[in-house]
Amino acid sequence: MEENNIKITAIIKTSNSEATLYNTLESIRELDEVFIIDENSVDDTAEIAKEYKAKIIYSNKGELLSSLNQVLQEAQGDWIFVIHDNEIIPQKLIYEIKKYIESPKKNKDAIAIPLKTFYFGKEIKCLSNKRLLRIFKKDTCCFVSNFNTSIKLKKGKIHKINQNLRLKNCYILSYFENDISKHLTYITEKNKINLKSISKTKFSLFFRPLRVFFTSYFLKGGVFDGKLGYSLCVQKFIEEFCMQLMIMNKKYKGEKDDI
Repeated sequence: MEENNIKITAIIKTSNSEATLYNTLESIRELDEVFIIDENSVDDTAEIAKEYKAKIIYSNKGELLSSLNQVLQEAQGDWIFVIHDNEIIPQKLIYEIKKYIESPKKNKDAIAIPLKTFYFGKEIKCLSNKRLLRIFKKDTCCFVSNFNTSIKLKKGKIHKINQNLRLKNCYILSYFENDISKHLTYITEKNKINLKSISKTKFSLFFRPLRVFFTSYFLKGGVFDGKLGYSLCVQKFIEEFCMQLMIMNKKYKGEKDDI
């Protein structure tokens, strides 16, 4: 890493994350810079971040997009790595990422990484194994949502890390049990959602939640997770249904701004 002088900046959004943030930051000690975007946590999240010398930006709910863009301007890294506050990044994955971005033969501008999600030690298949765009060259991607850390490639190509024998343990580890309460919170909170980015029809209220449930339960393997998989897929159905209700309410009132 020092030879090529290529630096990686990590971005982590937090909200009362003391239960998981320590393990997340411990797993990325080798990265060059860490930014914490904190939604005014009332627990020890900020203290943990300061212990690891992370740079903290405080953000109100619904202001995530402006905070993310601020980090992109201030980041010193050549590459940006977006990490969630309930995730652990294995050292093998960091090694493979560094080896890839240091190679003069590689010309990709972003990397999609496999995800494995666990709930009390059991892998949840319907929330695992999808490759997520999480790391990119600075200025090649942008954030597209005021609701979560959704990333869009502006230019270039994406390298996809395949989970195979050679790249064993090259996936992000996500621990869902510590995130459920926060995951459910947004159903009742009016976060800023860009309505223009969500396709809407008069059938969306029922069609989109059913599609989310069907995709998660049958196509992504939730049926193999037993009662837990069914419960999580029902939760995703309820989340999408509530989202569509919020959108319909805005349209009914004639409001065109974000939720």
